[in-house]
Amino acid sequence: MIDEASFDASTRWVAISCVIALVGFIFFIAHQLIRGYERTFVRNVGATLKYNFIVANPQSLFALSVISTSVAAAIAYLLIGPVGTVAGLIGGIAAPRMIVSVIRKRRVKRFVYQLPDALLALSSTLRAGSNLTKGLELLATRQPAPLSQEFTIVLAEHRVGRHLADALSAMHQRVDTPEIELMNTAMNVSRRVGGNLADTLESLAKTLQEKAHIEGKIDALTSMGRAQGWVVGLLPVFIAFVLYQQQPERMSLLFTQWYGWVVLAVVAIMMSIAAWMIRKIVNIDV
Repeated sequence: MIDEASFDASTRWVAISCVIALVGFIFFIAHQLIRGYERTFVRNVGATLKYNFIVANPQSLFALSVISTSVAAAIAYLLIGPVGTVAGLIGGIAAPRMIVSVIRKRRVKRFVYQLPDALLALSSTLRAGSNLTKGLELLATRQPAPLSQEFTIVLAEHRVGRHLADALSAMHQRVDTPEIELMNTAMNVSRRVGGNLADTLESLAKTLQEKAHIEGKIDALTSMGRAQGWVVGLLPVFIAFVLYQQQPERMSLLFTQWYGWVVLAVVAIMMSIAAWMIRKIVNIDV
């Protein structure tokens, strides 16, 4: 007959072994997820920084992102609780991509703003008797960044044997805007079927200038709507902070009880829908 003490000891060791195996499995899965996220982060962020001519080490940025996310989650846990931890983790993970996206959009906006003047300069160069390649060289040397940087890449690819149309198409992939597509289409059509490329580029430049003028008016008219969207989005957060300072015990139920979490989830979903609707209203495509 098996001794009861030895049976309990065996059961305890089996339970401990199962817990250790479970913890090891969880750490293994977490390590694989972190490594996969690191590879994706380094690849995507590194490519975006490279295309935007920003010299930075993606590995260092990933380490900084992990540290800042951990600090934000810890501070949010101390201030709010488990809900704050989740919000801090989500914010820390989303912040690098949002920052990189903002940097890319600003660079593309500067490129589009510079493009009409560059097309007028290219049209004048063609009328003076130069060919298209020489005109692009002048754009690469005399125009400001980021336009000069992109055309420098186009000329470098063309010099090593790549067809000019393919190099321009690659620039369109890097700077994904309809203005680049119009320019490439105009150049390709003029080169294949003939025609005065200088007049075509001049007409395109005037069209882009008028488009930029209309977009500026639209931005000015919709600025009030964007400001109202920020106010409406931040006002509930400010009110919740004030109420938490006045009634911390009652407001803490939102972060410690399951029904409080449900209320926060509903509020977050409704605010997200409102922000999306405001964004769709104020973003008018010309």
